[in-house]
Amino acid sequence: MLSKLLFPVDLPTWALFVELVLAGAVVVFAGARFARLADTIAKRLNLGSGWVGLIMLATVTSLPELVMGGTATYIGNVDLAMGGILGSCSFNITIIVLLNALWGGGSVLRGVSPLHTLTSSFGLALIGLALLGFVLMDKFTSSPRMAQIIELTWAGVILVTYIGCMRLTYRFERTQAIEEHAGGERQGIGTPLAVEVAVMTFILVAASWWLAKLGDVLSTHEIELIGRPLGATFVGACFLALATSLPEITTSVAAVRLGNLNLALGNIFGSNMFNIFVIPMLKIVSLVRGDEIMLVGQSSNITQNLIAGLLAILLTTIAIASLVYKSRRKLLRRFGFDSILIALTYVIGMFFLLAQGP
Repeated sequence: MLSKLLFPVDLPTWALFVELVLAGAVVVFAGARFARLADTIAKRLNLGSGWVGLIMLATVTSLPELVMGGTATYIGNVDLAMGGILGSCSFNITIIVLLNALWGGGSVLRGVSPLHTLTSSFGLALIGLALLGFVLMDKFTSSPRMAQIIELTWAGVILVTYIGCMRLTYRFERTQAIEEHAGGERQGIGTPLAVEVAVMTFILVAASWWLAKLGDVLSTHEIELIGRPLGATFVGACFLALATSLPEITTSVAAVRLGNLNLALGNIFGSNMFNIFVIPMLKIVSLVRGDEIMLVGQSSNITQNLIAGLLAILLTTIAIASLVYKSRRKLLRRFGFDSILIALTYVIGMFFLLAQGP
C-alpha cells in the first residue's frame, strides 16, 4: 500500500481515501477499455447485444468483485468480502438512476426487453439464497460440524442455481429472439486482440486486489470525524462496492450513449447474478486458507450483513416492479418514479448500515 509506505507511523485518513480513489481510477480505465474490447469481440463472433451484456460484460465487469472478495476472504476478512458483494448488488441497481439522468424521458425500465425481468428475478432469488445462508450459519454456530455441512451445501446450492438460471436465460433469449443478430460469417478474434484482453484482465485483477487490501485497512482505521472505525461490512458495502462497480458504470453509460439500453441493463442485472455466484468461489478460497467454516464469527455482524442483503433485495424488487408496470410518469422532467425511489432507498439503507457500527 502506497499510503503505508509514505506514512509508516501515523497513517492519516485522507491518505487512505486518496489511494482508494487512485485504485478506483485504474479500475475505471481497465473496465472502459475492456468494454470496447468486448464489443469488438461480439461483432467478430456475431453475438447479440443482450447476450453480450448478460454474459460478456457482466462477467468481465464483475471481476473486481471476484478478486476483491477472494482477497478479503484469504486475509481473513469475510465481512469485507460479503459487504462488498451485497453492496455491489445494491449499487448496481442505483446505476439505473444515472442511466435515467442520461436518457431522460421517464423510466429507462419502460419498453425494454422482457429478458431483464427474468434476469432481475433470478438475481433476487440468488440474493435471497445468500441471506438464507447467513441466517442458517448464525443459528448453528454452536455446532461446528453441522455448520460445515450447511455451509458446503449452501455454496453448492448457489452454484447450481446460478448455472440453472443462466441456462434458462439462454433458452429464453434464444426462443424469444429478443436481440437482433447480424448476418455474416464469424471472424477470428486474432492474437493482438487476445493479448490486449489478457493485459486488461491483469490490470483489472491487480487493481481489485489493491482495493481489497485498502478496504481491510480502512475497516479498522479510526475515523477522526466519528471517533471509531467504519467497520468491515460498511466499508465493503459502500466504498468497495462503489469502486468495484465502476466498470459497470463505465460500460452501462457507454451503452446508453450508443442508444442501447438493453446492453446496459443486461450488464447491470447480469452482474448482480454473477456477484452471488462469487460466494461459492469464496468458499473454495476459505478452504485453501485452511478455514473449515468460512462464516465463522459472523454472528456478531449478522445484522449488518442482513441489512446489506435486504437493501439489495428491496432495490431489485423496485426495479422488477418498474419493468412490469412500465410507468410513463416523469418527475423533475427527466426521471421515472422508480429512479427517485431507488435513490432514496439506497441512501436510507446506507444510513442504517452505518448506524449499526462496526
